[in-house]
Amino acid sequence: MSDSNHGAADAGGGKTPARFVGEEGEDTRTTPQKDLAAALVIGAASLVAMYLALAMPVMDSVLTAPGLLPFLVGLSLLAMSAGLGVRAVRNGATLRPRTTRPATPAGAGDEGRLAFVIGLVAAYVVAVDLVTFDLDFPTPFFRLSFSSYELVSAVALTILLKMFWRATLPRCLLVSVVWVIVLASIFRDGFRILLPGSA
Repeated sequence: MSDSNHGAADAGGGKTPARFVGEEGEDTRTTPQKDLAAALVIGAASLVAMYLALAMPVMDSVLTAPGLLPFLVGLSLLAMSAGLGVRAVRNGATLRPRTTRPATPAGAGDEGRLAFVIGLVAAYVVAVDLVTFDLDFPTPFFRLSFSSYELVSAVALTILLKMFWRATLPRCLLVSVVWVIVLASIFRDGFRILLPGSA
């Protein structure tokens, strides 16, 4: 990342200003100001998720509460957004609105992509609440469980990976399904936590 950001300045004898580029090295630009805005949005969504998780009923103990997994996910997102925000501020981002517009647009479609992500998160929350099923597939070695929570999470994660990772769709789907099943199995079978949507 550092080489691609400073390469343009070096090639022009120090006269060409450096610019931020996307994770894939393409012309999709990012700035500390955008990182700060993203950190604020993700942090706010994390706080809402943690609040809703705390509002879920605790039937037996905190360790088996259905809101424990969403709370931990929200807490981890909050920590990551805090790190992103601190890095953005160190790179010069501020909360003050810009008084002048840059000569070159900082990337097309960023507002639409942010709105799509917010809509996807809202749809994900609604789908987790509405779609409920819990399937068991016994095998000679272990019992494989697959619930609506894993299905909805895998679909949402695949869409996000396709947008930001930009790998092929089968690769995004494979990574999503594997990680969702592994993490859900750890919380369901290891910690005995009732996942959202489970009967």
